[in-house]
Amino acid sequence: MPQITLQELTVEGCPAVSVSGELNINTAPDLREILIKHLKKNEDVILLNLSELEFMDTSGLATLIEAHLKAERYGGKVGLFGLQSRITEVLAVTNVTKLFHIFSSAEEAVKVLKGA
Repeated sequence: MPQITLQELTVEGCPAVSVSGELNINTAPDLREILIKHLKKNEDVILLNLSELEFMDTSGLATLIEAHLKAERYGGKVGLFGLQSRITEVLAVTNVTKLFHIFSSAEEAVKVLKGA
């Protein structure tokens, strides 16, 4: 039984990934593979819908940080939206909240990150 479901889609012209389930040492490589694919294309904005993410360990956190840092190198941005309180707590406790662009919705993320 898969611990994670990853669905790729496009939101207002931006690549997006909906993440459901658990982002952990076993599943983080699957998300990383998708993110690296988009990062290699130097996408301006990559969105992550985390509204159905139930758990994230340090491997998942490292995957998000890596994506942010790689995008930042070429001027891209990774936007997170729909975070549940327990995921917000993980980001806060590890003191990395300030690294990320966090939004309540995909529409808000696109508007802010694309400057529309």
